[in-house]
Order: sequence, then C-alpha cells, then structure tokens
Amino acid sequence: MPNKLSPIEGYEDFLQNLKERIQHAQVQAALSINQELVLLYWQIGREIINRQ
Repeated sequence: MPNKLSPIEGYEDFLQNLKERIQHAQVQAALSINQELVLLYWQIGREIINRQ
C-alpha cells in the first residue's frame, strides 16, 4: 500500500495567499524604486538647467 500524504486543509489557499502577498510586495517595491528614480532624474535635470 503506497504511503499517500493527505494535504493539510486550506494549504492551497495558504500558499496562494502567500504568493499574492509576495507579488504585491514586489510590485510595491518596483513602484517605490521607479518613484525614487524619477525624482532623482528630475533633480539632476534641474541641476543641469541651473548650471547652464
């Protein structure tokens, strides 16, 4: 008789929730990075204009 492990009730939902939270955090991190880069580039552009 094969040793068959039974899945823990709610495990698939738990994993799906974890995946969604990770993906959400990754998107938020990317948005924050993009925001900081846009601000940096804007500041650099402003400094270049001021020195011209």
